Amino acid sequence: MGTQTEYFTTMESQLKKWDADIDKLNTTGAKASAEASAKYKEQVKAMRVNRDAAYKKLAEMRAATESVGKQMQAGLDATWESMRKGLETAAASFKK
Repeated sequence: MGTQTEYFTTMESQLKKWDADIDKLNTTGAKASAEASAKYKEQVKAMRVNRDAAYKKLAEMRAATESVGKQMQAGLDATWESMRKGLETAAASFKK
């Protein structure tokens, strides 16, 4: 990816997009039946936990030196992948 600053900019942008996606799922879930709404709430809660972990990792990387930050990038990338998959799974399951 380019410099560490570019990485942070890209990740922060992605987090903001995911926040919007989570809010959209939460709104959709509020309009669903009681059973579907409970599923939405459960998945939204799990996604927020992943999102919070991603924010925390990003903040740790920002505070770290560049060499340590690059080492931490692998952990953040794994958290990112988990968040992405969770959103895709939730969105797909509620489109059925």
